[in-house]
Parts: sequence; C-alpha cells; structure tokens
Amino acid sequence: MPPVVLGGLIVGVPALIVAWLLLFNRARPVFWFAVALILVGLGYLGATGALVDIADAVVARETAPLPTAEPQPVSP
Repeated sequence: MPPVVLGGLIVGVPALIVAWLLLFNRARPVFWFAVALILVGLGYLGATGALVDIADAVVARETAPLPTAEPQPVSP
C-alpha cells in the first residue's frame, strides 16, 4: 500500500468516526461539512508530504539502506 494512502487512512478514518459519532444523528448538515473539512485537510497533508511522514512514523516500513562509501586507505 502506498504510504500516502496509508497515512490518509491513519488520519482520516479516526476523524470520520469521531465526526460520525458526534454529529450524524444530531446535525447531519454539520456532519457533511465536517467531512468536507476532513477531505480538505487530507488534501493539504498529502500535498505537503505529511501523510508519508505519518505513515512512516506509525508503521515501520522496510526501506533500502542508504549507500555508504567505504573509507579510502591512506597512502604513506
């Protein structure tokens, strides 16, 4: 799963659950407005690259090791 999608799920699903629990039965138009604001927020986080950082912080993904240079021997 791409890290952007994973980060969006990590942030978006709990936000939608909280909005649904608090607003769906009482104020349905306010719930839909909250959904729109959550989507705008996820779009902003995706555009800035924060969703990838969130996914990396929550889920330990295996990444390729960084290339390292071997030390050169010193000539006398």
